[in-house]
Amino acid sequence: MDYLAVKHSHMAIAMLSVILFYIRSFSRMGSGKLAKNKLVFIGSHSIDTLLLISAITLVFMAKINPFEQLWLLEKIVLVVIYIAIGIISAKQTNTLPKIMYVVVNTVVILAIGYLATAKSPLLL
Repeated sequence: MDYLAVKHSHMAIAMLSVILFYIRSFSRMGSGKLAKNKLVFIGSHSIDTLLLISAITLVFMAKINPFEQLWLLEKIVLVVIYIAIGIISAKQTNTLPKIMYVVVNTVVILAIGYLATAKSPLLL
């Protein structure tokens, strides 16, 4: 399999994952109908699974060790934080915490994007 094809697929899947995150988040701030839609729910989880598979594939294809490439380690940690915040946000009943979690996750998404393009660690 061609590395560039997997990389571009990963980038497209990542964009779709982020779009679905915002669709579900903003839906939950309103009626929540779209977030509860079975197709949207299953679709977003399927996209996130493909995102994880493509990420692991890229790491193996490029033979990158996250403990040697600290930007990748930071990116992995941020992805775990992104998932955790998404889960916590989905369980909120009040709008203000939902908004705060969306803002925090937006910062996390931007940091992940920075790490993916700059390949330079932010903290480590």
